[in-house]
Amino acid sequence: MALHSTIVMPYLTHYGTKEQQEKYLPPMTSGACIGSIGMTEPDAGSDLQGIRTNAKKDGTDWIINGSKIYITNGWLTDCCVVVAKTGDAKRAAHGVSLFLVDADTPGFHKGRKLQKLGLKGQDTAELFFEDVRVPASAL
Repeated sequence: MALHSTIVMPYLTHYGTKEQQEKYLPPMTSGACIGSIGMTEPDAGSDLQGIRTNAKKDGTDWIINGSKIYITNGWLTDCCVVVAKTGDAKRAAHGVSLFLVDADTPGFHKGRKLQKLGLKGQDTAELFFEDVRVPASAL
C-alpha cells in the first residue's frame, strides 16, 4: 500500500479541499478506501504532456473520457486521482487537472488485472472512463 499511503494521501493532504480531506482521509487511513493515481496512458506512458484523457465542463459538472494503464491499486481502487486535460492550453504542460473519481461512479470501468514480475501485493490494472460525470467538488 506504499502508493496509497505515500502518494495518494499526501496529494489529498496538501492539495485537497477541506471537504475532500474530510470525505476521503478517514476511510483511507482505516483501510476502508483504497486510493490510486490514474496518470499513465497507453499512448503517452508517464509523459503527462501527451495524455489524451480529457474532462469537459458540463454545467457545474465535469465529464471525463479516456483510459489509463499500469495503474497501481487499479483493480482494488475505491477512489482514483485521475489526471485529465481540462483546457486548450498553448503549452502541453498546461491545462492539466486532477479529479477524484469514486470507483462506483457510472462510466468508470476497471479493465483487466495486468500480470507483472514483482510487487504482487499491489495489483496493476487498466482503467476506463466513459462519460464519467463528476461534480465540480471532485476537481
